[in-house]
Amino acid sequence: MKRNITFLLIRLSIIAIIFIAVFLLLYPEAPVRLSAFANGRYIALPPCPALSRIAPVTHNAGNKLPLPFTLLNWNIYKQQKKNWRTKLQEWTENTDLITLQEAKYSVELQSFSHKNSLFYYQNYAFKYKDRIYGVNTLSRYPAQFICGSRATEPWIQIPKTGLASRYPLAGSAASLLLINLHGINFTFRSALLTRQLQPYLALIALHQGPIIFSGDFNTWSDQRQALLEEALLKLRFNEVTFSNDLRSTIFGHKLDHIYFRGLKVITSASMATDASDHSPQLVTFDIKRD
Repeated sequence: MKRNITFLLIRLSIIAIIFIAVFLLLYPEAPVRLSAFANGRYIALPPCPALSRIAPVTHNAGNKLPLPFTLLNWNIYKQQKKNWRTKLQEWTENTDLITLQEAKYSVELQSFSHKNSLFYYQNYAFKYKDRIYGVNTLSRYPAQFICGSRATEPWIQIPKTGLASRYPLAGSAASLLLINLHGINFTFRSALLTRQLQPYLALIALHQGPIIFSGDFNTWSDQRQALLEEALLKLRFNEVTFSNDLRSTIFGHKLDHIYFRGLKVITSASMATDASDHSPQLVTFDIKRD
């Protein structure tokens, strides 16, 4: 009997060792500190709300974000669908700002940004099979300041990131604060999502000009949606609405949102697509003048 128990414990130990080995082999590797790719350069990324000036680069470096301007928000599903680049090119022909979630830092995405003369800022969330993933903000005009955050899913241990960037506005003394967030997903408790929002709420309190807070917030429950609305609506944000709302849903709840303050919506569109498991949103804004 004792021999059988010993043999069983040995087998269980071997299985556990194999499981741990496989887990470590497949486990996504996160950088030791917050890091970003900024126009091809690997840089340290300050944690929000501590915005840091980003060094200027050559193309369009003296220009400011025009008014009105257009924003595309899209969870790009790690560029796993074959037609992602065709659709992204189609939607961004006249787009000034692009907030992507689940973006893979790849030659193809870099090539897309270079072809379209876009500035490229990606918060390094994790590396998996030699590929780097995270939120990515593309823009036709350079950001002056950036900061970011990284939070880890409690069960699957995969990091989610956010990125804030600030842009001077043409014809205005104000600047636009743009926040791009991929929300914590695999948890039933709202406390972790609240914690993920905190550095951006602190940043919002410091900013005097217009603000856009966009992303995939993973608001798949009443509690999560209420938490997000309570955090932003009490700060006088409005949410972009769509006459034909084709945004992706789970349990009947929309996952992707664009909130704004100090701006007005000129046009808004929500598009269906098979180029990702999320549908994109395209919105044109102008500054709100009293």
